[in-house]
Amino acid sequence: MHGRGRGVAGQMGRGRLMPNKQNLRVVECKPQPCIVSVEGLSSSTTDVQLKNLLMSVGPIQSLQMLPQQRKAIAKFKEPAHALAFQQKFHR
Repeated sequence: MHGRGRGVAGQMGRGRLMPNKQNLRVVECKPQPCIVSVEGLSSSTTDVQLKNLLMSVGPIQSLQMLPQQRKAIAKFKEPAHALAFQQKFHR
């Protein structure tokens, strides 16, 4: 994983993701490696769209949308899926 001086997998990092021309940042929340924070969501992003994006990497346990803050918190069932999501969409 490369970018903004963070080269060790598992460290908190920020990235950009552009499904449907959106600019999102994926931030891994520590110390719980199964949880990711997706920031910079468009006001038109639905929970179904985001859930489909998350599940493209692996099964999720929960998804909490925070539209006022333009972000969402997702908990994957396995830490490896959270890491894979972060690596796939970290820009």
